[in-house]
Amino acid sequence: MSDDDDIPVLTEAVDIPVLTEAVEINSTAPFVAPALDEFQINELRIRLTDSAYSLMERLIYNAIREMENALLEDLANNLRDELPELIDKILQEHLGTADKQSKDAENS
Repeated sequence: MSDDDDIPVLTEAVDIPVLTEAVEINSTAPFVAPALDEFQINELRIRLTDSAYSLMERLIYNAIREMENALLEDLANNLRDELPELIDKILQEHLGTADKQSKDAENS
């Protein structure tokens, strides 16, 4: 049903132009901004303000999350470093006081 002659096969090299340099657009017509009425200008202003506010809010929340993560990491590191010394100090104070009281009771 299918014949090998029906399938096209590329047998020769084909030159395909490739864009390697920037192309300058030579337009003689100056750019003309579309005329906007007051309603369209206000709508554009609102959209720009909302977009800018959303971007600012997202950036601030990301910065806050990064700062919180850094602070929590510092807190955990400090706690890991200082907690054993604090526990040892309190245990020594408490056990030293208990030992001193028992020695005083024995000497009396």
